[in-house]
Amino acid sequence: MKTVLILEGFHAYPNGQRRDFAAGDTPDLANTFADLIIGKGLAEEAGKSAGGSKANPDPDPAA
Repeated sequence: MKTVLILEGFHAYPNGQRRDFAAGDTPDLANTFADLIIGKGLAEEAGKSAGGSKANPDPDPAA
């Protein structure tokens, strides 16, 4: 299961029944469905920081 942040409203049929997703919702979804909507740009994985885990991605070589 993945928690995702819905970026724009849409509806889908993840389990054979219609489900409406509203922008700003953070549902827990099956990994395969979460990966699908993330790939389509409808959601992003919740809790992921945009910068990743690198503390200093561009260190100064002169330091």
